[in-house]
Order: sequence, then C-alpha cells, then structure tokens
Amino acid sequence: MEGSIAKYEKLKAHVTDAGAIVILSYGMGVESTAVLLRWIMEPETCPCDLSQLIVITSQVGDEWPDTGTDVTDHVLPLLRKHGIRFVQVARAGHNQEDGIVVLDDSRSPEKVFLDGAYKLSDELKAAGTVPQFGGAEHRCALKFKSFVIEKWLDENVRQPARHAFGYNSEETSRVDKAEQRFTERIAFGFNNEELSRAERGKQYDTAWRVGYYPLLEWNWSRQDCIDYIKSVIGVTWRKSACVGCPFGHNKMNMDDLVERQKRFPNEVAQVVTMEYISLCMNHRSPLYATRSLKEMVEETENLPALAAFEKLLDKLKWAVYRVRRLYLGKGKAHRCTEKIVEDLSRASAQQKLETVAKAHGEVTILRDISYLFLQEREEDVYPTKEEYFTACPQTVETKARYGIPWFDRLWRQHDVKQLDMFEESA
Repeated sequence: MEGSIAKYEKLKAHVTDAGAIVILSYGMGVESTAVLLRWIMEPETCPCDLSQLIVITSQVGDEWPDTGTDVTDHVLPLLRKHGIRFVQVARAGHNQEDGIVVLDDSRSPEKVFLDGAYKLSDELKAAGTVPQFGGAEHRCALKFKSFVIEKWLDENVRQPARHAFGYNSEETSRVDKAEQRFTERIAFGFNNEELSRAERGKQYDTAWRVGYYPLLEWNWSRQDCIDYIKSVIGVTWRKSACVGCPFGHNKMNMDDLVERQKRFPNEVAQVVTMEYISLCMNHRSPLYATRSLKEMVEETENLPALAAFEKLLDKLKWAVYRVRRLYLGKGKAHRCTEKIVEDLSRASAQQKLETVAKAHGEVTILRDISYLFLQEREEDVYPTKEEYFTACPQTVETKARYGIPWFDRLWRQHDVKQLDMFEESA
C-alpha cells in the first residue's frame, strides 16, 4: 500500500513540476462546485496556481434555470475576483463535423450562457425520442458534454494537463466509465481504499493529460460537498441536470423535484412536449422508465405546466406521420418515419387522422395520443412488425437509418403490405 501511495504522489508531483495547467470539468453541480470553491477558498488544495486553472463548462441548453442563477450570483464573482479563466462551449450541430461553439472565454465572466447553441432537446425532438436508458453510458452526455470539452482541449491545450472531475467518493462507478470514455489519461485520484485501482490507471498514461479526482483524494461524499458549499457561501446547492433528465429519477428527492418543476412550469412544458413527440413515434417511450413526465405533472397538479404544454401544442405546426418499425431480434429494430401530410394545425391533423380511420380501422387512444394501428408487434416473436399513423408536431424528420429505399426493401422482404391510404382518402 505504501508503495502505491508513493508512486501516486510522485506522479502528481511530476505533472505539477512540469508546469501542467489544470482543467476542471465544471458541470455547475454540487460536486464540481465544491471542488472549485475549495480550490479558491483554500488555494493550498489546488494543484496549481489559480492563474493556471481553466474551468470549462459544456452548455447543453436545457439546464434548470436556477443552476444558472446560482452560478451567476455566487461563482462568477469569485472567478472574476481571482482572474480564473472560465470557458463555456457548446455543440454546434448534430454531426461532429459541425464542431463546437465557444460561447465565452474570459477571466472576467459576466454571464452564464445557459441556452448553449445546438440544444439536446432540439436533437431529441427531431429524432422523436427521449434520452435512452439502454447501456452503461449516457449517450447524451457523451455527445453534448464529453465530445465538446474534448474537442476544445484538443484544439487549445497542447501541453501536459491534469483534468479534474467532480465525482464524489460514492461514485467510483463513474470513475470506471471515465477510464473507458477518454483516450488521454495518466492516473486518477482514487480514495485511500482504492490504491490498486490507481495502479491499474497507469496503463492510460499519455504525455498530454492526467485525469484525476480531487473528491476521491479528499474522501468527500456528496453530502460533504453540500455541507462545504453551505459553509463557505451560505447556499444549499441544487443538483445540476437537464430539466428533462430521466437518469437517477427514482433516486431523486421527489419533493425537491416537484417544487422545482412548479417553479419553472414553462421549462417543464417544453420537456412534456418533447416527451409527447417521442410517444407519438413510440407509445412505449415515456421520459421515465415507469411513467411519463406528463403523468407526474398531472399527479402533482402542476396546472401552469399543463396549461403551457397545451398552449405549445396549439402553437406548433403538425403533420400526420406513418411510423413503421421492424423488429429482427431482441434489441434489434429498424424504424422509418414519414410525414404523409404536413403544415397542419393541431385540430386539422387530428381530423385528417380520424377521416382515414373511418375507412381503415379505429383510432386507439394511448396517453391522450391518437394512433391508427395497421399492424401491432407480437411480443417476444421475431421478426415482427409494427405500423401505424399518428398526428404529431412536425419536428420529426422523414427518415430511416439507412434511407427509406433501403427500409422499404427490408420491409417488403417480410411481406408487409404497402398502403397509401391517405391518397385514397384525399
């Protein structure tokens, strides 16, 4: 054990002595705020001079507004006072080739650019989906945070650097994921019970970057972070997250979440709209694993959010969509979405769907959404097919993963009859 400690301390000393800058991935939440505040309030805990520190945030565009307010009121003044460099970046578009946008890069930051540039919610509305639970990684975080920050580092940091993460001592699983997520790392600051894991981290050494975890070095839990922030600035810091983040929903303090939702009904309405569009494209895809956000908002009697949601639906342009899904095996499905009639009002889209249903079937109502099913999937049988028409805000693109002609060929291989009912009913 002593040998491991000595090696880790030697590595830290080597990087610091080499004049490496220190980068803090600042998610604006409890853990990373605690790290930043302690480094400022207790400079001896910071592995570099504050003038060498770079604080970087990737703005996804869908953060709770009070997070931005707290950072503006309590963190930015400290960054200005100590001349700490604060970089705010965002994803520029759907494709990586679109690059990133530098929203601000300043040692005297005055504004938190909470709206970002290309929003995660815009991408989800265009895809007709919500953040997915499948797999160990949160794909939205990889795409809208990790990629953006790593891109900026690649373009702006050309010397050995230590990349700090605000993971507390109870989040060792996130450390494991971070080892797999990034290609540049040398060692991590695991707590004093995880020295063997620190040893294993050496296999990721590069000449350019050392990732490490101050909270694990300090053996701080999340509650330790909350208590420290409260002690130095008198504020009980709240969880940083997108308004529509479903991850960890069951572990959240429901009273806090409901109170926050009621404080920001317009933002909640935007997420309910995103969820509505997702459910139009797949009635099995509510925001949360066991229920929809709309159901939660109804149960908690958040009437302003519901009213704002209905107003949004009335304001949007609508289309009638044909949705086809072909399941070739468990977890292996192909989807095709097509706008059949577009640029409609909400009422006219619903009327069009009901007119067609008179000749071709009955409309099924699920979660207040109308579906005209032509074929429903068979559970646990493969291959199986699903096809229906629905009225939906027209944010979802007409597309299939490999193109509609490719999907049509695959669809025909499974003897699915092509129907053009909307031309028949015109």
